[in-house]
Amino acid sequence: MGTYKVNMQFEAEVRWIAEAVWGLESGSCQPSHYPNDPVVRELDGIARLRDVTHLIMVTTSTKLEKAKSDTKKLNAAETIERKTALAVSKWLITSKQLDAEHIGHARKNNVTVLTLEQFKQRFFDGRSYLSRREVASFGSARNPSDNSVTISDDAYATLPMVIVESVMVNGKKGSHVEERHTPTDIKEICHLIEEGYVVILVAPFGAGKSLTTREIFRIIASKYRTSEHSLVPICLNLREHWGQEYFDEILERHARSIGFTPKEDLVIAWRAGVACLLLDGFDEVASQAIVRKDDINFMKEGRRMALTGVRDFLTKLPTGLGALICGRDHYFDNMSELKHALGITGDNYRLVRLDEFTEDGANSFLKKNGIEHPLPDWLPRKPLILSYLIQNNLLNEILDIDSSEGYGYAWDAFISKIAHRESELERSVMDAQVLRCVMERLAFFVRSLPSGNGPITGNDLATTYNIETEQSAGEGVLAQLQRLPGLTQRDQEAGSRSFVDQDMLAALQGGALARVIWGQYSNIGPAPLSAISSKSVSMTSYLLRRNGATSSTPFSIVERLSNEVKTPANLQLIADCFAVSAEMAKEEEHILDCYGIVIESALFQRLDLEDCNFRKVTFLNCVIDEVSVGALSIDFDVTFRNCIINRIGGVANEMGLPEKLFEKSCEVFEFDNMGTTSAVLQSDLEPQVKALLTILRKLYRQSGAGRKILAFSRGITKNDVADYIPPVLSLMEKHGFVRIFNQVVHPVRKNTNRVEKILNAPSVSKDELLLAVKAL
Repeated sequence: MGTYKVNMQFEAEVRWIAEAVWGLESGSCQPSHYPNDPVVRELDGIARLRDVTHLIMVTTSTKLEKAKSDTKKLNAAETIERKTALAVSKWLITSKQLDAEHIGHARKNNVTVLTLEQFKQRFFDGRSYLSRREVASFGSARNPSDNSVTISDDAYATLPMVIVESVMVNGKKGSHVEERHTPTDIKEICHLIEEGYVVILVAPFGAGKSLTTREIFRIIASKYRTSEHSLVPICLNLREHWGQEYFDEILERHARSIGFTPKEDLVIAWRAGVACLLLDGFDEVASQAIVRKDDINFMKEGRRMALTGVRDFLTKLPTGLGALICGRDHYFDNMSELKHALGITGDNYRLVRLDEFTEDGANSFLKKNGIEHPLPDWLPRKPLILSYLIQNNLLNEILDIDSSEGYGYAWDAFISKIAHRESELERSVMDAQVLRCVMERLAFFVRSLPSGNGPITGNDLATTYNIETEQSAGEGVLAQLQRLPGLTQRDQEAGSRSFVDQDMLAALQGGALARVIWGQYSNIGPAPLSAISSKSVSMTSYLLRRNGATSSTPFSIVERLSNEVKTPANLQLIADCFAVSAEMAKEEEHILDCYGIVIESALFQRLDLEDCNFRKVTFLNCVIDEVSVGALSIDFDVTFRNCIINRIGGVANEMGLPEKLFEKSCEVFEFDNMGTTSAVLQSDLEPQVKALLTILRKLYRQSGAGRKILAFSRGITKNDVADYIPPVLSLMEKHGFVRIFNQVVHPVRKNTNRVEKILNAPSVSKDELLLAVKAL
């Protein structure tokens, strides 16, 4: 690039910074012309304020003569400006540090000489901000030993991260899109932010987003303290900024909350490109969106409204400045909605998925807290849930749970143990059964909230206790309700709580649904805003089977409610009970005849038509996250009418939708032609790889705790693939992906992330299991 062009770009950058520093509109600092002055024809920049006029010369040269020439021009311009200005300040901004002789000459003429970096820092005390910010809270991150916001510098334990990209893969039967997961780490995340990328970090609730954000803050802050060319990380807990729509009011409120003054300096620092943003919790802000029965997209609009302030930040990012924004995965329906709601345009962003602890990471975290025992594979590797178990001395009891019985058994035992432990504490005023019932009812209640896990207010706790026990919550009860196991505090509202772990929440909701089916709930509460999860369905099915029920038990609720007043709550309960009936029928290996029933205006997480075990049912005006379609689906008299479906597996595009199943009134956002066993069998992959993908899908993506060995051959019409089922299962057991008990195959959940990578990109994955299978 030529010297002239470099000079022009540097001048433009200085003017842009000056406009940010002095709060001027873009373009206000343009040079001023003095055609009648023989010395100065044009300044490089000028800012005329009410009380003072700033005159600016800019240079990339380090020659003394250039500094003297620029000083002379500033003096000449000062003579002219003093005729109208109350005061005049003169600035010489350089790209490199000048020698003492240059600076001395300028000072004699009352000219301030600064490098651009020094000019930026003059108007913002970054070290003062960092000292105040680092002692404040970082989202939900807490010290496990005392639940305080004071966290040691070495508290962060490495969590696995991947950059998620969509890539086009060409095969013999055409091209298709696969997700490519590229491993990354926290240092690379910091580098991406510093290079001007918007990094979108997603993870399950409780997986360590806040602690990761804190570590990113610490790394960037450390660089700033040792280098004048680094950025100051401004870290915001978005949960503290509900209803704020503009970036300046958000920054000023943040400054007040940590005691940083003058609060306007944060706005100046960000506009001037001195600071980068770290925004924690895009899923923890809310709007005043109103539920509208005639608009099934109201939640999507509500999410967009809630993120108005975040969008104001990201659509006004100074050129070349990066940012981090993190929140719960699956908060948005799809990537398109995420980008639209956040205001992300172009390709200058990176989507990073934060996974649970690896075994090494979990062990490192436990060792820092004095624990040496390995964890059971069913237990989530989330920092918050592990911190709870450590703080309450429950880990040893959890290790004794026999996980071979599956998800429902393990979590039923887990919840029973923590409820029993809490009831034995000296401060406890509730017995174990009441504790569990209150927790289950609370879990059922949060399905009616936009976040799906909170906030639960003090009034919600007291009301739930009253409904469950028909007694008023006294002082002792209220104190214990605030300490209920599985809940963590939320900062945006004093005394409010959220569920700490999605698996635990799913298990509690499954227990509540079982109690509804048994007739133990006279009032099921407000209508849910989320579908019952597959894990909740597994829990409900386990509890019902344990007490001798069959698939006809929950379906009897479906039939009864279909003939009653169809309130929103009843419509969703019909869908929940249907999901449980279908799951139990699958376990019983028989077809569930629905007698032409219509399920309407309800939410579903997943409907499996690939291995369809129900018939004669219509889904009307439903919102469904995923539907899997198989070759035999059209033979079971199932119809979708006026439904919104986020993803259909087993279909490549809209043209491939079976008309007998999906009426034209349905809206589908995504298609996945590798999303079913039938599609896998039709692909050009090796037969042994097809066998592996079939097993992984049925074990890890479909609900249920385990599968009988014979079930893996069901639906496989190609003998060469079916023949590989036994040897592939043996390899999976050898590599620690499954455990086999009494002819039932159970997934090892700690490998879920590896499984997703294999399923999302089987053509490019280098996983050891996949390589071993290919070698068969």
